Amino acid sequence: MKGMNKMTQLHFKDNLLTKVAWYYYKDGLTQNEIAGILNISRNKVVRLLEKARVEGIVQFNIKGSGLHCLGIERDFIRTFQLTDAFIIPTPKGNVSDSLGKAAAQYLENHLPSNALLGIGWGETVSKTLHDLNLDCPANLSIVTLTGGVNYYFQRQGGQMSQSIAKFKGQIHIIPSPFLGSTDEMSQSILSEPAVKDILHLAALANATIVGIGGLSSEATIIKEEKMTLGEMAFIRNNNGVGDILGQFYDCSGKILNLPHHKRLIGVSLDVLRKMKHVIGVAAGQQKVDAIYGAMKGKYIRTLITDEETAISLLQKEGK
Repeated sequence: MKGMNKMTQLHFKDNLLTKVAWYYYKDGLTQNEIAGILNISRNKVVRLLEKARVEGIVQFNIKGSGLHCLGIERDFIRTFQLTDAFIIPTPKGNVSDSLGKAAAQYLENHLPSNALLGIGWGETVSKTLHDLNLDCPANLSIVTLTGGVNYYFQRQGGQMSQSIAKFKGQIHIIPSPFLGSTDEMSQSILSEPAVKDILHLAALANATIVGIGGLSSEATIIKEEKMTLGEMAFIRNNNGVGDILGQFYDCSGKILNLPHHKRLIGVSLDVLRKMKHVIGVAAGQQKVDAIYGAMKGKYIRTLITDEETAISLLQKEGK
C-alpha cells in the first residue's frame, strides 16, 4: 500500500473487509475460494471474517460503506442520475442467485411497514421474493405488473408458491396471460375492470422491482417461450438492446415499434417511468447494453448489479 494516502488505505481495507464478508456469508464460498479470488492468504480471510464480526459489519445483513459504496457507487449514481445504486462484488457462481440476495436485502432495508411492492417477472425477481425475509417490513403486499405469472408458481417444484405464501399482506395478481393471442384479445382483457383495477394499483406501489432482459438465447423471455429466437433476431436487427416487462427499446431507451407490444398485458414503460421508485436488478456482460438503455430511458431509478457490470457501464458512458 505504499504511496496510498490514509483515506485511500482506509477505503481499500473497508472494501476488502466487506467483500470477504459478502463472499463468505452471502455467496457461501469457502475461505480457500475467497483467498484465491482476492489473492490473499487463507489466514488473512479468517482474520477479516473475525474483524467483520467484531466490528458489527456482519449482522442480520452485511452492511458497511465498503459494500454500499464499493468505490464506484457514488460516481455511478452521479453519472447516470440515479436515485440509488447497490453494487455487489462480482460473484464466482450464478449471478442471479447473488443478485436475488442483494435485492432482497435492499428491499428489507428500504421498504416501510404496510408497503405495496410492484413486481415484474423473471428469474432474478423470483429469487428476490424467495430470499426476502418478511419479519421486516411487516404486512408487505405485492402487485404484479404483468399477466402470465405462472412462472412463479411452477419454478423449482412450487418454490415460488412457498415464497408468495409467506407474505402477510395482500397479493394482487393480474388474471391474464403475458401476451394476448391477438391485438383485439389483449385490448379486451385490458378493458376488464379487474385488470384495470390491478394496473391502477400497480402504478401506486411504494416501490417496484423489475428484471432487465438482454437479447441472448438464454434470456428468460426465450426460455419461458414468451418469444421465439426468430422474433429476437428481428428485434436485434431493429436496434433493440433489451426489454423490461416484455417491452423492447434501443440503446437510448427509445421504445421500439414492435407488433407484439400491442398484445402485452401489463404496465407500459411510459407508466413505469412515472412510478415512485423503480428498482432494476440485472448483471452480466450480455446485459450491459440492455441496462444502459434502461437507465437512459429513465425506466429505473435504482440499479442493483455487480462490480464488473457497473465498471463496463461507466466505461460505455466514457467515465
